[in-house]
Amino acid sequence: MTEDRGDHRDRRRPALIVGLSVVAAYAALAAWSGSLSPLARGPLLDGVGPVNYRWVAPPPELEATNQPPSSGRFRLPLGRQGVGTQVVFTSDSQVTVVIDEGSIGPAPRERIAELLVEPVDPAEIAPPGGDLAPFGNAYSFDARFRPSGDPVPGLDRPIQVILVYPATSTLHATSHDIMFSPDGETWEALETTDSPAQQQAQADVPGLGFVVVAGVPAPFTPGPGGGGGEGTPPVAIALLVAAGVVLLIGVGLLIRSRAR
Repeated sequence: MTEDRGDHRDRRRPALIVGLSVVAAYAALAAWSGSLSPLARGPLLDGVGPVNYRWVAPPPELEATNQPPSSGRFRLPLGRQGVGTQVVFTSDSQVTVVIDEGSIGPAPRERIAELLVEPVDPAEIAPPGGDLAPFGNAYSFDARFRPSGDPVPGLDRPIQVILVYPATSTLHATSHDIMFSPDGETWEALETTDSPAQQQAQADVPGLGFVVVAGVPAPFTPGPGGGGGEGTPPVAIALLVAAGVVLLIGVGLLIRSRAR
């Protein structure tokens, strides 16, 4: 009886080893394909780009499925040190704002600072300049005291702004910066943490005004035999297909080894 169990384990071991090796190969192929093309990573809709990105002025190919982006109206209570530390975001999650204590200071007889975040068509304000192109919407930041309604003159401390940006087969870049303008006319590039895999950028914004993600559009170069420059490069597609086949083989071997 002991020998039969030992033989059974011996028969299962090669299949189990092969199955685990195949799964490991799948993980390696998937990681490699992702490194070849940032557009091959993450959830995709309409070919490429973050799921359900909402444009003020969408590209023509996305007009049929586009939804209007969300604005934000955030009531920030005022204490002795001004506003407190908190995180707010628009309902479509395209803009997140991290507010440090005292970013807006206290004001006599005022109880609330109301922060207004509005999506803006970048074509309605000055371009970022140089070879830079806007990626997605610009956003305006304004603030009013309540109950008076008087405008907040400015920020006493920077606020951290995180913006989601789109990428399409005709609009993508290797790096992105958040640009800031107090008036929509002159721009400065902020020190930005760019996360291309998540298609989001974050920076400390020094004042009220306008922000936009900008980058230098990179030409899309298809691999040998590639078609009209749309979508993911053919090498990455081939690797993804091979990885999927390898995964199915690995799962089959694992199920077979356990069934014996």
